[in-house]
Amino acid sequence: MTTPAKKYQNVSYQELISYSENNPNRHRKLESIEVHRPTQENTLNPLGLIGYRSTDVNPANILSILVCLQDPNDYHLAPNNARIQQLIDLTTKLQERTEELKNTSLMRKRKKIHDLIAAAYNGTAFQEKDYHDLYQGVAHLTNQHFILIKEAVHDQIENEKEYDSALKGEVIFSSDPTTWKKENAVWVADYRGRWVAIPTEMNSSPLLTILPTWLTTMEQTGWIIQWPESDLTKKELVERLSILPTWKETDQKLVKDVLSVRLGRAMVIQTFTKWM
Repeated sequence: MTTPAKKYQNVSYQELISYSENNPNRHRKLESIEVHRPTQENTLNPLGLIGYRSTDVNPANILSILVCLQDPNDYHLAPNNARIQQLIDLTTKLQERTEELKNTSLMRKRKKIHDLIAAAYNGTAFQEKDYHDLYQGVAHLTNQHFILIKEAVHDQIENEKEYDSALKGEVIFSSDPTTWKKENAVWVADYRGRWVAIPTEMNSSPLLTILPTWLTTMEQTGWIIQWPESDLTKKELVERLSILPTWKETDQKLVKDVLSVRLGRAMVIQTFTKWM
């Protein structure tokens, strides 16, 4: 038995309009499709990074941060097996390149950095200082710079008010910023490798243009900035600091350690100001 051929009837435009006016569903509309960012992304406005979001990485480690930075906007869209392969490739490449550290200031840390790369890939627990050593190593190998956020851990007291001046944590540089190159990317990331700050598509100033103001604000709101310190003598520190507009004669009574931090702060702010 054959299926009878379908018969089609020509309909005029006026007839179509008439049918549509009598359609009982003519007032219904399709709901618009809205694209939401992954739940792993959160605003960093509370840190003063207006227009930036924190992008969580998985697994949470410094190597995953580097994978994310290869394509930050599409990181969470990549399938899990693709991210794992990227992690394997990056681990192998970085370990091979640790040989390049032989004739650098990181020469003595070369083997440790090699081992820390493997430890990060395998999910081995880190000592606190290990995070900085690994950031320092991979930053050098990838021509990037990192400003690390190390949040303080406090016992939460119910109904306790948090003051703006309360200790929030530390801001740590992957290396001395006065030696950084402007052409290299600068990233703000979690000290323990859990997230990295990514600018949003709108309303985000380039990081290089806000660093002096941002670091000053962080310091004023309870963050301890780990400014680089020099091995100059106290006399040399005084000579360098005395030409700055903030210098007071009574500052000569300050101990060497305090003067060293002051000079480090001044030099870093000066470096970042020149980049603006």
